[in-house]
Amino acid sequence: MDLVFSDIHADLNALDTIIDTVSSQEFVKKYGAFSRIINLGDLLERGIYPREVISKLKTLQKNYPIHSVIGNHDEGFLSGKKVSASSFESMDAHQRLTDEDLSFFKQNKDGTFGDLEYVDTKNGLFCVHGGPLDPQKITPKNAQDEAWLYQRNWQRLTDEGFEFFSYHGYHYTASSAFTEVKNHVKDHVILCGHQHMETAISHQDGKTREIYSNLKPKQEKISGHVLESKEIEIQSKTDYFIRLGLGGPAGYYGVGKSVPHFGIIQYDPKKVILFNVNP
Repeated sequence: MDLVFSDIHADLNALDTIIDTVSSQEFVKKYGAFSRIINLGDLLERGIYPREVISKLKTLQKNYPIHSVIGNHDEGFLSGKKVSASSFESMDAHQRLTDEDLSFFKQNKDGTFGDLEYVDTKNGLFCVHGGPLDPQKITPKNAQDEAWLYQRNWQRLTDEGFEFFSYHGYHYTASSAFTEVKNHVKDHVILCGHQHMETAISHQDGKTREIYSNLKPKQEKISGHVLESKEIEIQSKTDYFIRLGLGGPAGYYGVGKSVPHFGIIQYDPKKVILFNVNP
């Protein structure tokens, strides 16, 4: 079983809550124990515990494989790009990070950091922070200083029904996502985060369908928390686009309220289950 989360945003309490919940005897008895972790990016910025979050993942890495993609906030901090406002306390905590702390983020030969995608062809997973489109196919030749906003960690699912560029990144349609990923993985599940809200879309026989609104939420009490879950059965010959909700409520930076979100992937039978954790 895989544990998947996105957008922790230096929120140690949220990360602890997720790990403690999925490691509890009650959770393991019902859903199984996780054997690897998939981090969909944005560990950094907005929250005030970046060092502790990185340290927690380094500790987990001693016992579990962790596959990470780089988020736009991770990239922003590591490369000196200003992404969006954080509190002075958050900025101070991030400035105190050492090279040893930041060694969790692999530096590439071209000076960039981390991987923009994690592809698991065996299990049919295509994992990104924002979107799966090939930047070379969508970046205009005259993009110049804005070319980085077309990268996979800046892409976002459009709410408008059509594709367009803004200074928040390139907004793509689900149909474009499925078309791109079928070139890499057959019968695939696209996993992403970035926009902080859960979404589920299926694609079968050329037809794309929003399925999240039809998922029936279930509530149960586990390890002192009320978990709300939504289960997606992965059918053969069907592709899926699944966006996880906000992992760390600190990512809202004081605007709006949230609780920690995460997901698991089971393989026999194959399911993706989305969770949120309420006190």
